[in-house]
Amino acid sequence: MDVFKSKIDKGILICFILSIIACPLGASVMLMEGGTINYSIATIILIVGTGFPLWLLASTKYIVENDNLKIISGPFSWNIPIESIKSVQETQNAITSPALSFDRLEITYEDDKVILISPANKKEFTQKLDSEKFSGVDKHTQQQTTGKSLRRNAKRNKKIRQNT
Repeated sequence: MDVFKSKIDKGILICFILSIIACPLGASVMLMEGGTINYSIATIILIVGTGFPLWLLASTKYIVENDNLKIISGPFSWNIPIESIKSVQETQNAITSPALSFDRLEITYEDDKVILISPANKKEFTQKLDSEKFSGVDKHTQQQTTGKSLRRNAKRNKKIRQNT
């Protein structure tokens, strides 16, 4: 089992820190006002605004084991069979994803499903995916096929997205 932590951009970290600071301040105003409703709202603000960012920061990781890629980010998780991965390409797409950085990898799998991740060590991560994907193939074939097929599939998927 190989575990890859998410890379964390300074900008995203600053947003999380601001949320972690601002939410207790907002909750304290609600608590000073008093009342059951205000206490309930303050509790929700603290859990969502402070707990959720901390949970994401602490838990976002990518695990490669037993021919599966498991992606964990807070309460969310995905299991992707490595054999179903069609392409892996670099992107800086800002769409919501289990990634704490904009320096991302776009993984296309199954029937054109896409997920974006941001492993801290992208090169080591892609090498591990390649070795798992081609573990049953002889090494000479693996060396010839790995990089070429992923690049070819990435180009094909990019063309398909541009045409739609």
